Amino acid sequence: MPHIDHIYPYERMADYPHMRPLDEQIWTRFIQKNPDRFSQVQYDFGVGDPADADPELPENIIQAWHDLTRWKCDVVADDTETTYTIEVKPNANAKALGQALAYAVLYKIDHPGDRPVVPVVLTDVIHNTTAQAAKEMGILLWQA
Repeated sequence: MPHIDHIYPYERMADYPHMRPLDEQIWTRFIQKNPDRFSQVQYDFGVGDPADADPELPENIIQAWHDLTRWKCDVVADDTETTYTIEVKPNANAKALGQALAYAVLYKIDHPGDRPVVPVVLTDVIHNTTAQAAKEMGILLWQA
C-alpha cells in the first residue's frame, strides 16, 4: 500500500503534523500575515527513496518503515504557477538552507512536471550571512 500524503486547507490549526512548537509559531504567524497566499498545503511531506527494509517483515511494517525513512519537508504548498518546498526553522542557518534545497531537488525527482519547484526557508530571524547564501543558492527566505 503506497503512502498517501494528506492535503490540508491553508489555515491556522491547533497544531501541524510533526512540527515542533517554535516551528508551529512561525508557521501560524506566516498564515496570519499571508491569509490568501495558498489554498491548500501538505505537511511532513515525504521525498526521496526510503531505506531498505527486511523483506521478511510483514507488508504493513515494511510500508511504515518506508514512510518513516523518507526525508520530510515541513510544508509543500502550491500557488497558481509554482510549487514551494518550505522548511520552517527558527533562527535559520546553513542547515535549513541545505534542507530546503535538498527537499526541492528530491521533490522534482519524485514529481517531474512543468511546474517550477522553489525551495523556501521560513524563519523568525534572518541573519545577513543566511540571506547572502540563500540568494546565491536560489532559495527564498521568508520571515514571520
